[in-house]
Amino acid sequence: MARQTINIGAVADDGTGDSIRVSGVKINENFAEVYTQQQLVNLTHFEFDNNTIKGLLSNADIEMSGNGTGHVDISDLTIDSEINLSDNEIKTNTSNTNLKFAPNGTGSVEIAKADINGGAIDGTVIGGATPVAGTVTTLTANTQAVMDGVTIKDNTVSTNASNSTLELNGSGTGNITLNGVQFPNSEDAVGPNQVFQTNGSGVVATVKSPSGLLFSNTSLDDGTATLTGNSVAQAIDSFSASTFRGAKYTIQISDATANRFTLIEANVTHNGSSAFISTHGGADNGTGDGSTVYDSLALSADINSGNVRLLGTVNNTNSQVIKFIRRPIKV
Repeated sequence: MARQTINIGAVADDGTGDSIRVSGVKINENFAEVYTQQQLVNLTHFEFDNNTIKGLLSNADIEMSGNGTGHVDISDLTIDSEINLSDNEIKTNTSNTNLKFAPNGTGSVEIAKADINGGAIDGTVIGGATPVAGTVTTLTANTQAVMDGVTIKDNTVSTNASNSTLELNGSGTGNITLNGVQFPNSEDAVGPNQVFQTNGSGVVATVKSPSGLLFSNTSLDDGTATLTGNSVAQAIDSFSASTFRGAKYTIQISDATANRFTLIEANVTHNGSSAFISTHGGADNGTGDGSTVYDSLALSADINSGNVRLLGTVNNTNSQVIKFIRRPIKV
């Protein structure tokens, strides 16, 4: 019903206005209209209906703001029937649903101070009685990474504390593996003078030095040389005259062309200016009965540029392949 207006006449008591009865009827009808719509209030751009506030401008937002330093205070707010804000708590209304914070585009979710009591971050359990280390699938450092005294840069791993030792340790009974070679996690209890030995499958173990290879005044080595068939003395081996006084050689001589093979021992010593040699214990294939010594190679020694040299002179035109074991003794 349209609003009823009481005609009050042009001037007071001119008799042109509504009568008291007619005026009362209009008043009653207007009040009846108001009471019929008592839960609906229309403003210029808003409509209040029961507990609903609705904007009347097309596609316009509803904005609420306090005056001056005032605030809009809402004790309990629910957004989209799902997110509830009450006191200092944000929660979801649907049972067992996740609460998600998502930025726009390349933005990030920033939390100034976080206290996380449960759940998981990238698969890492949070809030257990014992802290669990985080798991990083890939760690990329474009220049270098410094971790508690260790610097990793390019293909170099080094310590950054002065005079400190870089240590690699497996956990418990675990080992260190480099390029597929597994090193022991402790020195095997086989006594002093140990050396590393592989088993042919990439596993290194410490073993006692065979035949006592770790000596104080001597050492053990081997080598090979090929001498051409002529009468010129050629070097087979050499050692430092200032370090070693002499050496004992076991020498194998092979003349495959003539089918001559000899095993002989030689002792070499020196006095600082000259070298001396003595050969003995020769064995060769001879004529087949072991009685004939084929002297296909003459052995000698000299000092050259501070080194004692073991020399060989071939007495035929065949090349001789020399293999030897040398055990020098210090001065």
